[in-house]
Amino acid sequence: MGLIYTFFYAVLFPFYTAVFYILARKNGYNPDLKERFVLYNDDADNTLWFHCASVGELNLSKPLIDIFGKKYKIIITVSSPRGKDYAKKLFPYAVVRSAPFDFPFLIKKFLNIYRPKALLITEGELWYNLITVSSKHIPVISINARISQKSFERYGKIPFFYRKIYNSFRLIIARSKSDIRRINRFLHYRSRAVLCGDLKFISSKLSKDIEFTKKGKILIAGSTHAPEEKIILNVFKNLKEKHPDLQLIIAPRHIERINEVVKLAEQAGFFCSLRSKTDRPETDIYIIDTLGELSGFYKYADVVFIGGTFAPVGGHNILEAVLQNKPVVIGKYYDKISDMVEELLPEGVVKIAKDENELIKEINNFLKSGGVQTDFEKKGEHILNCYINKINSILEEEDGKK
Repeated sequence: MGLIYTFFYAVLFPFYTAVFYILARKNGYNPDLKERFVLYNDDADNTLWFHCASVGELNLSKPLIDIFGKKYKIIITVSSPRGKDYAKKLFPYAVVRSAPFDFPFLIKKFLNIYRPKALLITEGELWYNLITVSSKHIPVISINARISQKSFERYGKIPFFYRKIYNSFRLIIARSKSDIRRINRFLHYRSRAVLCGDLKFISSKLSKDIEFTKKGKILIAGSTHAPEEKIILNVFKNLKEKHPDLQLIIAPRHIERINEVVKLAEQAGFFCSLRSKTDRPETDIYIIDTLGELSGFYKYADVVFIGGTFAPVGGHNILEAVLQNKPVVIGKYYDKISDMVEELLPEGVVKIAKDENELIKEINNFLKSGGVQTDFEKKGEHILNCYINKINSILEEEDGKK
């Protein structure tokens, strides 16, 4: 299986690399081809390797990285150029590298350089050689493991491929019962998968402290995709008639779309200002064009709309707002966060709007009622301790072999 995968990966590699290089350059990032071919020298001992796809996974892993960073030297690999820049700022004490291309010889070279105690992979990064090759040398642990129904159906078309990947993990720590149920379908030994809960209950509380001057009520549209900005601008225009002091903050999921969002706001008849220019906006629309600050803005919100739910993306993190006692409204496309939504719906802190009219209604109701109060402190502590104990058991087991 490995030879077949590597053969096709090699065949497609020139095309993939060319596209990757062009897109990275176009968006102003360094494609880091030298690092991805592991063309560097380094030396480290007593290391722990975390692999994260991009910004979201880095934030998710932060509580664990900070804790284990007290005992081990942390090596972080990221898949995206944007993620690498962010990781360097978030973890100044760690070694941050672009992830090696998924060839066995590159994975082995990386392992020889850093000699990590274990590899911890966040969420759904299922690179075949990264996992299977590493597992022959060190324990590979999946943290906050997830598998959506759509992914499960897709993986089921080539189950032998994904069985090899999942059975290469020494331990899989799942975020929900439905995730662990789907993962178990691929495992030979179900004892390798355990349920601890969603790390977002902890990582989402770690909001950045930001400077911002609030005036009146605030609606935040976080992690938006096209055409959600156009929808939320229409909603805002309607709500502005009922709440004249209402201000809208928009944080596009991809900051490369900032100019597009500014243009949409101006076409809708609004003046807007940018976060990078001022923390005292005098305009109705304020656009966050900086990385890593959205969670810090939620404390100023009266209501939050989470993007990727009117656009068919599947939804983004709702806990960053919920854990700051902010009511959240989402659209009907929330399959990626369905477990979290279903857990929070009975609390009344999350509402689902099927169309634009319902979005106006639900946001207006929250603006009038003043929101809700939640307390997930104990739940978060239980989840974090579960992860720490499970990971430590693997690390101690490895130390016992030496």
